[in-house]
Amino acid sequence: MSRPPFNPRLDLSLGMAIASLSSLAHGADASPPAPTTLQLSPTLIDATPDAGGTPYQTERLSGSKFTEPLRDTPQSISVVPKRVLEEQNAQDLKDVLRNVPGITFNSGEGGGGVGDSINIRGFSADGNIYRDGVRDPAKYTHSELFNTEQVEVLKGSSSSGWGVGAIGGAINMVTKTPELKNFDTLDLGVGTADYKRGTLDINHTLDGLGEGAAFRLNVVGFKGGVNGRDWIERERNGFAPSLALGLGTDTRLTIAYEYLHDNGNVDYGIPTVDGTNGSAPHRLASYSSYWGYRNLDKENNESHRLNLKFAHDFNDNVSFDNQLTYFHLDHDYFVTTPGGTYYGVNSPAPGVHGNIGVYRRTISTPQRDQTNATWSDQSNLTFRFDTFGIGHTLVTGIEYSKQTLDSDIGKLTATDAAQMLTLTSDSNNWSQYPYGANTYTSQEIDAEQIDKAFYALDTLKFNDHWQLHLAARQDHYDSRITRNDSRASETAAWVDGGNSSDDEKITSVHTALVYKPVEAGSIYLSYANARQPASLDAISQTGSDSSANNQRGKTYELGTKWDVFNENLSLTAALYETKRSLTYTDDDTGATLNVGGEQRVRGLELGLAGNINDYWSIYAGYAYQDSKTLKAANSGSEDGIGIANTPKHTASLWNTWKLPGHNTFSYGVRYVDTVDIYQGTGTGADSVTTAAGKTTVPDYVVHDVAFTHAINKDIDVRLNITNLFDKRYWSEYNDRGYGIPGDGRGATVTGEYRF
Repeated sequence: MSRPPFNPRLDLSLGMAIASLSSLAHGADASPPAPTTLQLSPTLIDATPDAGGTPYQTERLSGSKFTEPLRDTPQSISVVPKRVLEEQNAQDLKDVLRNVPGITFNSGEGGGGVGDSINIRGFSADGNIYRDGVRDPAKYTHSELFNTEQVEVLKGSSSSGWGVGAIGGAINMVTKTPELKNFDTLDLGVGTADYKRGTLDINHTLDGLGEGAAFRLNVVGFKGGVNGRDWIERERNGFAPSLALGLGTDTRLTIAYEYLHDNGNVDYGIPTVDGTNGSAPHRLASYSSYWGYRNLDKENNESHRLNLKFAHDFNDNVSFDNQLTYFHLDHDYFVTTPGGTYYGVNSPAPGVHGNIGVYRRTISTPQRDQTNATWSDQSNLTFRFDTFGIGHTLVTGIEYSKQTLDSDIGKLTATDAAQMLTLTSDSNNWSQYPYGANTYTSQEIDAEQIDKAFYALDTLKFNDHWQLHLAARQDHYDSRITRNDSRASETAAWVDGGNSSDDEKITSVHTALVYKPVEAGSIYLSYANARQPASLDAISQTGSDSSANNQRGKTYELGTKWDVFNENLSLTAALYETKRSLTYTDDDTGATLNVGGEQRVRGLELGLAGNINDYWSIYAGYAYQDSKTLKAANSGSEDGIGIANTPKHTASLWNTWKLPGHNTFSYGVRYVDTVDIYQGTGTGADSVTTAAGKTTVPDYVVHDVAFTHAINKDIDVRLNITNLFDKRYWSEYNDRGYGIPGDGRGATVTGEYRF
């Protein structure tokens, strides 16, 4: 299989670059973080036998809204720390989230947006991915983590902390920032599937800019494919400088910028014949085959992120922080999906399409060229005080955000559309499209959303054993379509589709009672609600404001968290129930009517993170999910069946052992139970779901290993082998008869140089 020549720009980046992978050798020099800064254990595992620390254990969440240690925060939370990202050589958000049981990935349609589509506890988290607490305004592939410190997953209804949405949970990616120490780290890696990657991480304290000044620079260059898949390639280049002033003092300022250019082609998988009545899908092509057109299909992203953080401690009891963020994304994609076959209203029998048989889907509106932008400002004022012997830690805040969308949708010209309709079955052997595929702009959409919110979160401490957590937030949410022009052909006149708007006032709460039998443990009982307006996705994906219905969620949770083995190992367990319902609000009367569509997930989650002993670190989790449709959203669906793409059992495990001779060995395993997909429908509460139209995607187990050797105090070499036994499975499966195979076996070798 031929490959295009290596890009000179990438060569330059690779010559400079490094992975964030083992900058841990400097962890012991860390200065105490500021009160509003992410706080991790300062000493991390090294290849040397006498190194200590708890690299997989996180003490606190990032952000000033979370004032208590993680073990006293009354919610199921999984934090994938920097050390796990490094040891696994995690490249994108999906790589990271596979460490978190209870998360699944959806395979969608191009018209609904190309990018990460994630479920938490069975419910969609689209629109609930955040960066440093600021909502990402677009649906796109988060394919590069060179500037990410750790990933936090909050499970259960979370609107009081994060804003509208977050019915099943939310994901927060934490950015790397300057530290009060000096290090320079260069990582260079090569591997299978033409893998080439380099990252550079430079951090230095600065003289002449006052106390606590530091500068950090992260750089990345990458080019590679996907193990076990033909013609899938991606290329990324980026850099992220940041400057911090006043670290460790009462007044702190951080200015950070991130640029990332990310180009690749889109993988929508291979065609299948859906199963019925719970049978498995039948594959119609080899796992490695590519069913897009590599000269047409693409996803090109260019992003700019500017972040300014200011914090000031007036005294030990009063502090203020403000975060101003600007994010700009140019998102351009062209999509061909494999046809597949399924039983449904529009396809009563498989394999029917102009006598072609298995086919690439006819391309109608394959081209999207859109720009998303966000301005966000968050301000928090934190008070610590007592009333009648009750201690309070009160965070009050206001937030303003404005998100905009400028979207141009392209349609094939009449001549080229006719050519595509006459393709023969021979076309299924093409990896490139040999004819014209010219497009014209068929629709232009502009939209904006403004969210003005205020909130308060209070932790009341009655004594050493009892705490009460109270949180409330109110969002004033305004969504508007300001332009919606379309035309039926390239010569037809433009038609104004009209503007629309949706104004809502949304109130969210979270309350929890916490009992601490000892300092190192807690037991909690909590309730939280969430509400997701139907127009939430108008900016990120659809460009339409469907205000006829919205979603409401609520979560009950009983959990416990313990730090054991001299507080070096964190144990968590939680029983929960989350319900989601579709509702309709009468704009004239304000009455809220339940029009059907209620789903429920009951489950158990277990977590383990930290050190078993001085030589063995572990990061593991298990999730059990019992999903059920309590009330179908429409007459075509059935009550009592499960929720699509919600496995009953999922588990993950990552261990690292320190070995003699300055070596470490890591072993990981992931298990995902069978998942049900309902043919020809989506995964939402308003989907048509029947037992007869159910396809059951098989379960799978994947094993990974890593071996690191410290050549000397400055140089490490690490070998990663993913999918050790080359398991073939579906990582995502679409309800219209095609699935994306999981990555095949692959290997990378990474050298790290600290200078």
